[in-house]
Amino acid sequence: MREVERRGVVLDVCPQCGGVWLDKGELEKLLSQAREVERHYEEEREAYHRKEGKPYKKKKGFMDLFD
Repeated sequence: MREVERRGVVLDVCPQCGGVWLDKGELEKLLSQAREVERHYEEEREAYHRKEGKPYKKKKGFMDLFD
């Protein structure tokens, strides 16, 4: 096993197969961070569409799978 840090979370990665192991609470931490990034992206898209006077329709994102 090899330890890799991503966004403040230490992941255990198998160098042979690429499998990833998470300790308790790490998945929730990563999902929370991903939701924050997605929310920020959606806010920027919405602001751009408002500025351009175009209608905005939110697309389903990857994180919708976990709700």
